[in-house]
Amino acid sequence: MALVSDVTNALSVSGQRIALPRRRLVRLAGAAALAAPLGLRSARAADDLAAPAILTPRTKITFIWNPSALCNIVVGLAKDQGIFEKHGLDVETIFTGGDTPSILEALALNKAQATSTFLLRLLKPMEAGFDVKLTSGVHAGCSYLIASRDAGISTLEDLRGKRVGMSDLNSPMKLLYEILLKRAGVNPEEITWRQFPADVFTIAVQKGEIDAFADGEPNAFYAVKRSNGKLFKLDSSGKGELGNYTCCVLTVSGKLIRDNRPAAAALTRAMLEASKLVDQNRQLAVKAAVRFSPVQAKPEELDEMIAGYPYDEHRGCPTGEEFRQHVLYFARGLHDTGILRPGTDPVRFTNLITQDLLTS
Repeated sequence: MALVSDVTNALSVSGQRIALPRRRLVRLAGAAALAAPLGLRSARAADDLAAPAILTPRTKITFIWNPSALCNIVVGLAKDQGIFEKHGLDVETIFTGGDTPSILEALALNKAQATSTFLLRLLKPMEAGFDVKLTSGVHAGCSYLIASRDAGISTLEDLRGKRVGMSDLNSPMKLLYEILLKRAGVNPEEITWRQFPADVFTIAVQKGEIDAFADGEPNAFYAVKRSNGKLFKLDSSGKGELGNYTCCVLTVSGKLIRDNRPAAAALTRAMLEASKLVDQNRQLAVKAAVRFSPVQAKPEELDEMIAGYPYDEHRGCPTGEEFRQHVLYFARGLHDTGILRPGTDPVRFTNLITQDLLTS
């Protein structure tokens, strides 16, 4: 120790050093350090006394996330790349189940404050007054209509009189394809909708119980790949007219917006940044999918699946007025198919359920 040396050098009589026990020297050195004027202390000592950095605590948000829904790898990428933390958020993810009631319950009871989910899952509950707001798009193109070649299907019009499998007869995918069929001139009532667990769709086709089914990735990808050409993607929310509109959106609880609007805005910015990053660097999304997805898939397969989702700014993750127009497209679709009440004005309804947290 430098101070010990200084004290030792000072303890001399007529050039003769005085021997003192080392413990006493250390005590003397400590006393000298305390007595020394501030200006005489070393620069390193001054650095040690510098005030610690002030850390701003991150806002904790619980986010409903289903890692098996590959389209929502946006959330995994945001976690992987520290995007939530960058925006001052401590985001915990939970999985409440893939059905609409469980998601709505978690949001209603404040077990979660936000989720990224299928837009059509939310419009009917929001018409009834469910307390959430839609703040931005997340991506498009995550739903596929898979058809059997043996059933003689090649166009949407060929689905007349056919049987289409759904994992839930109240599912947003059914609502989506009812809108698509209606706009293609096919009355959805001409379709026989049959409910099956998603993991038996291909078996149901093989047994002749259904002619087509709707599903997302990775199930749809492997169903087609393993069918030896018997199944094909007839349509999807990522192509044609539907491909121009976001299908999954960021949904934020009304309570969070009222209690902590800056945090809700920060969450929106973080999700938008992550969505755009998928579009700019798909390999980062593949890496996150390898880490988080419960489905064991090869990186090249994940890359092919993710490539089918438009994440670009205008189709995948629009904001503001552009986002309201996307929501309005589907609100009108549900109004046309009789899901929304006849007295519901789609324009007024859309303005009520969307909120631009970034500019207002």
